[in-house]
Amino acid sequence: MSSSLYDQILNLEESTWIALQTSGAALVPYLTKDAIMQFPMGLKVTSKTEPSVQDILHSPAFVPWKRFKLRKVDVTPVGPDGAVISYQATATRASADPKDTRDAEFDALCCSVWRKEGGSWMMCFHQQTMAGEGL
Repeated sequence: MSSSLYDQILNLEESTWIALQTSGAALVPYLTKDAIMQFPMGLKVTSKTEPSVQDILHSPAFVPWKRFKLRKVDVTPVGPDGAVISYQATATRASADPKDTRDAEFDALCCSVWRKEGGSWMMCFHQQTMAGEGL
């Protein structure tokens, strides 16, 4: 794998986290129309589910991330027009409960699949699995 593919995909993945520091809707330009997202609470969303990816990302209940760090990053090419990135993410954001002033901590193993569409890399899959202690 070329270091440029690693750098490209890592830069894109970090850009998605930066976007999510603003709003869920800020992630939309990075996603394919058929993107699939799977979250630790057992939620799988696509363009066809209820709620859909768009519903989740445009929800007024979305809480932006304050900080994030990606560690243990690996990027693997999948043919000439695809790549998988996996990493451990630690992040914080305000609690979804307005009465709780503490930040919510997040520690997960994450994986995204990126594919080229029209010459641009787009995220078509993302999964988060809560990380256990000692990883």
